[in-house]
Amino acid sequence: MKVYDVAVIGSGAAGAMGSLRAVLNNLDTVTFMGSPRTKKSARATWVGKIENMPNLFDKTKGVIQSSNDVFKWINSSDLWKDNLSQVKSSVTKVTGEKGNFELTTDKGETFFAQNILLGTGIMDMQPEIQGSIKPIFPMANAGHIEYCILCDGHKSKGKDTTIIGHDETAGWIATMLFERYENPSMTIVTNGKPTEIKEDSELGKRVKKYGIKIVESPILEILGDAKEEGLVGLQLEDGTIIKTQKGFVSLGVIPHNELALQVGAKVDERGFVVTDTVGESNVPGFFVAGDLRGGKKNQIYTSWDMAVDSVNRIDRYVRDGKRNS
Repeated sequence: MKVYDVAVIGSGAAGAMGSLRAVLNNLDTVTFMGSPRTKKSARATWVGKIENMPNLFDKTKGVIQSSNDVFKWINSSDLWKDNLSQVKSSVTKVTGEKGNFELTTDKGETFFAQNILLGTGIMDMQPEIQGSIKPIFPMANAGHIEYCILCDGHKSKGKDTTIIGHDETAGWIATMLFERYENPSMTIVTNGKPTEIKEDSELGKRVKKYGIKIVESPILEILGDAKEEGLVGLQLEDGTIIKTQKGFVSLGVIPHNELALQVGAKVDERGFVVTDTVGESNVPGFFVAGDLRGGKKNQIYTSWDMAVDSVNRIDRYVRDGKRNS
């Protein structure tokens, strides 16, 4: 029975960097690349052009293409390629403990590893428009509607901008963008839900000061052509047309934490996995890197850093085992 030093679950930013660092540390590594279903539900799959990271400006799919480059390089290296086994499946079940984790895939395959690095990430919640989430996809996939303010907030400069959301986070995003970029107009569209922004709160007063409108009517239609002129507005059920060239969705995220829960890893109130400073959960040998890890920025560079820290700790465990054997 073959037991890998480390099993990396996920092939986005965290999974790719974790695999690279593990291979370069000479660890026997198996990486589960994911299935079509799990890839479809990963935020990384849908991230387009990235402008807040060096050396990624020319990539149309920043996360996926840069991660694919990592695996291509490893596989092209005579020195390192034998350290990596890539499995084009998703992991559906994890049992066992440090030193002997058992992983089962959606194809019924079974693998064993001393340690696990989980990098399954998150998925953004989508707004329902007339009972379906599909209407948002063309504009979102073309980059006219975004989800990450730190990644893409700068793209709102000079544009009428709309935040789709109803809680205070939507208000914080709207006011922060306005303070940074002095957008020609800023509107919060709650899409039929009552706003949670209190008029007499500090946030509510700031929203009013900046002239940010809060509109509660449901969205009837997204106006514009994703491939031509782009986003031009939102048609609401009450007849209002919100002029906008840039949109941001602020409805929260879904953490892909199922495998962490299976092994008994602790999660916070939002579902993110709680870890120590190097990404190890309360389950020894079970590490988390990337957007799924609680208390960290959801950024490529933080995912890389987390993955390196986790793999270096795993490397220490493996070396300790050799010393004591």
